[in-house]
Amino acid sequence: MNPTESEEILKTINAALKSRKLYPPGHPAINTPAVKAHNLLGGALQTKGSVAIGMVHEALVFEGDPIENSEKLYPDLIEYMTDKNVDAIIFEKGFACEEITGLFDILSGEQIQGEALERALKEKGVTRIALKSIPVGRRNVLEIYNGAIDAVKDVMSEVRMGKIPRSEPVKNIVAEIADSVLDDPNAMLGLTMIKNYDDYLFNHSVNVSVLALSLARAMNLTPNDLHDVGVAALLHDVGKTGVSEDIIRKPGGLSSEEWEKVKEHPVMGANIVKRMDGIEEHISTMVLEHHVKQDHSGYPKTEAQLHPYSQILTICDAYDALTTLRVYQTPNNPVEAVKIMMNLSGRHFDPDTLKSFLDMVGLYPVGTMVRLSSNEISIVTKVFPDKPISPIVKIIYDKDGNTLDEQIDLDLSTVEGVNIIATVNPATANVELANFFKKEAS
Repeated sequence: MNPTESEEILKTINAALKSRKLYPPGHPAINTPAVKAHNLLGGALQTKGSVAIGMVHEALVFEGDPIENSEKLYPDLIEYMTDKNVDAIIFEKGFACEEITGLFDILSGEQIQGEALERALKEKGVTRIALKSIPVGRRNVLEIYNGAIDAVKDVMSEVRMGKIPRSEPVKNIVAEIADSVLDDPNAMLGLTMIKNYDDYLFNHSVNVSVLALSLARAMNLTPNDLHDVGVAALLHDVGKTGVSEDIIRKPGGLSSEEWEKVKEHPVMGANIVKRMDGIEEHISTMVLEHHVKQDHSGYPKTEAQLHPYSQILTICDAYDALTTLRVYQTPNNPVEAVKIMMNLSGRHFDPDTLKSFLDMVGLYPVGTMVRLSSNEISIVTKVFPDKPISPIVKIIYDKDGNTLDEQIDLDLSTVEGVNIIATVNPATANVELANFFKKEAS
């Protein structure tokens, strides 16, 4: 969706809510923009499962893209969302015009929040428009990321003690990650640069879930499907609890017997997930299939048709693994990892799903350290699918190689004559990307 379309939708919704202050329900001044908003959103939903309007730091975001000057352009929408403690409005495909009229009545009506707001939606028959509320003391993205690490640790600890893990903590943390991806996917993607060697299995599980949720969002999956993909991704390696840590951490190559043991982890993981209360069967299927590969050359061996979302896990798992230091490999930078994956399209990876992934991460994914034509060194912090060669970067070294006391954000799409000319190895630049993004997040 281009900026003009999103601006027109926001303008129309704001006009309807503004009129709601002046006219009674049913007045043409309210109904006319409501019908227009329904038509505009219906057009946008022809190729999407849902469209989301969110609010971050008192400013609007439309499908994850920040809206400039939103507080001045759409004050009524922001006012009503703030008053009702709403940080996202999600329109699902197939919603009726009466539902958006009901939404406007509720937003502009009495001061209600939380469960009362949900009840009001149901009473109005609003079933395909959802309101996400801001939790009290909402956590920032780093706190959510660390919470996900703790959730994975708890799951694997329970498995090692012979228990069936609880699903509720997993579902709750995935919902938090999903909301953060909705608000600002780039911030969450930056945290996937956290690569803790000692806690590799935990970090990797969380990173794959963040990547998978971001990809599911880019592929316009419905909210329910997006959440299920995130849960499957977070649990995809739970079967490795049945593999000896001596094998997992072994330096150098594995013996054929050790490798066969490692290859059992998707089956073991799927069996664990199947036994978790409240987990849908297709989630365990995705866990089972995350190493099968598009051409079925992976493991476990199967001729069955893959679940349509298993490749989301396969692709995100591969990307995080390729960009991580392991006992048997030096990490690839994000650009190198993308090139390796492109060469495996049609064999290891489904071409359409891979294309969606590559569009999402861009030519210079978040976390790539680059040299600019101005000779400044910077780190990519935000990417935009419609501007693949012009991300937003943060300059950390000036053209003479001096460390900047105050790092500078630069949108390469807004400046002439400055572009990316090469990638830079963070190790040679004495930069720890994990620390950089932790600081950014906090």
